[in-house]
Amino acid sequence: MQAITEKRYKLKQFLAIQHSFDGNKDNLHAHTIAINCSIKTETEDIIDYKKVEKIIHSCIEKYENKYLNDLEEFKDNATIERLGEVLCFEIDDAIKEIGYEMDRFEIGETPLRVYVITNELRD
Repeated sequence: MQAITEKRYKLKQFLAIQHSFDGNKDNLHAHTIAINCSIKTETEDIIDYKKVEKIIHSCIEKYENKYLNDLEEFKDNATIERLGEVLCFEIDDAIKEIGYEMDRFEIGETPLRVYVITNELRD
């Protein structure tokens, strides 16, 4: 039997947001977004789900039911892709503080359209 060298866990959360592509509130529309984080550990048998889920939730909750265009980081670009980039790096930095690493981040409204960021793209 081969030894397991890397272990990954995929954690999913949902986020409700509002945005408009042109910054005009008359064109505001809502999305419920699925966020998947693939977390890896090389040192523990299992990850501490409660800690990691709490961190992920604390990173995404500030955007819950918000109109993204009103937030400074989305003034010029209020797309789901931009939201993914902001959240990915924030979550990755936060979980690194407790000894884990996110190697894949996915954000999308449907399973057919998913924006993916891998750890290799960040470096």
